[in-house]
Amino acid sequence: MEAGSYALDDELQRLIGKRAADFFEYAISQTNGCLVCSIYFRNLLKKNGIDFDTFEFTEKEQILIDYGQAIAEDPKHVPQELFDKLKANFTEEEIVVITAMGVMMIANNYFNDILGVTPDKLV
Repeated sequence: MEAGSYALDDELQRLIGKRAADFFEYAISQTNGCLVCSIYFRNLLKKNGIDFDTFEFTEKEQILIDYGQAIAEDPKHVPQELFDKLKANFTEEEIVVITAMGVMMIANNYFNDILGVTPDKLV
């Protein structure tokens, strides 16, 4: 699973850029309440001088953040307006890869939570 996740993340970064991919994955992890992934991405963003809570996102980045939060909150009820924004700003291929990585990120979050992985167990 881990190798597939990294390969998918590499493809996502190729298509939309590393920063946008990190914002998307962090939004999912934060919404899911996955402590391990949230800490990982928050530290990664801080290392790059980005405070997620005050940063001025581009329109595309904000759409990705909103989409990540929506699929993490309720994947069966993502607002049509959000899908319309995705379609207006990303290609079909990009939307498929974004969604696939979102699902993989949610699975990673659940994996950590189910097995009780905590930040101190990662050291």
